[in-house]
Amino acid sequence: MNIKNNQLGFTLVELMVSIVLGLLIVAAASQLFITGQTSLNLQRAMAEIQDNGNFGLNYLIQDIRKANLDAAQAVINDRNLYGGIVLTGLASYPASLTPAEQEIITANLPYTLSSANIPKTLMTRGAGQSTGSGNQWTGASNAIGSAGDSSIVSASDQLVIQYKAVEPNTTDCEGNIINQTDITDGTYIVQRYFLRRDGSDSNNLALACDAGRYKTKVATLPTSISGYGGAGEIIMRRVDHFHLLLGIKENNTDEFRYVSVNEYMGNNSNDLTLTNILPRPRIMSLQIGLLVRGSENMNDSLVTNTQEYNLLDQKLNLTPAAQNSGKYLRQIITQTIALRNGYGLTEEL
Repeated sequence: MNIKNNQLGFTLVELMVSIVLGLLIVAAASQLFITGQTSLNLQRAMAEIQDNGNFGLNYLIQDIRKANLDAAQAVINDRNLYGGIVLTGLASYPASLTPAEQEIITANLPYTLSSANIPKTLMTRGAGQSTGSGNQWTGASNAIGSAGDSSIVSASDQLVIQYKAVEPNTTDCEGNIINQTDITDGTYIVQRYFLRRDGSDSNNLALACDAGRYKTKVATLPTSISGYGGAGEIIMRRVDHFHLLLGIKENNTDEFRYVSVNEYMGNNSNDLTLTNILPRPRIMSLQIGLLVRGSENMNDSLVTNTQEYNLLDQKLNLTPAAQNSGKYLRQIITQTIALRNGYGLTEEL
């Protein structure tokens, strides 16, 4: 009687097929996981940029619209005292000017505010003008002018506005309360928007607001702006570049155009002299532009660090340090803001 022994288990071919199928399934699952993770990071970065645009930018716009609120003159330029855009102060006067001449040639800030306490780097500044140090305007930026651009840009701008305190129990951009005493004392709120480092990484920049105030209806006028000149509070994180254009209308014509801060001032010193006693053109609006990025490092081929960005009148590339710091989703955000408090009659010039 013959007994047949049936062989049990896998053959070598069956084992190899099962291993290959298993590897294919693992590879497909891994690819799905990687794709999902990349998509999640992309959505997070897009959501963060949208938050910056919807909340940070809207907050910034609401504050800027207060510029020149309840000022003595409803015209904004470089000469009107308490003007909504702070371009000039005592530091803008040549040393040769006497106090009597300083009263004739008014600036945006009262001449009683010391130039040592309020240097030019704590006023509205732009690329091409001299920078400061510490918490002053340094022109911090992660962008440089594109190759071939005739105006190489390496500095972000700084915007300084002021408005009169008229409503109690409100706050400035740093959250400091404005009370009835401030209103009675004729207090002006000064707010400065600029880029500074956020944390220890020099490539992490943020848009901050530094707020201060000074009184105009007290027996002894102040020589400094209280609480002004600090690091401020961050209102928008991960901003690589901040640019500003002034919408100006010529004093004697209806010509309207946008110019940079440096072009508006016409020089690097912001000096106010007896030979140039007429005010510069009135400022009707502002254009602000920001190059913002997400905080998630994408490490994806879809994101390139060599892209050129068109920000208002500037063509920008990332600095080498920013290019080497990782791949982040970036977007240009721009906004035009009408300065309604500066739409007064021409006769007020």
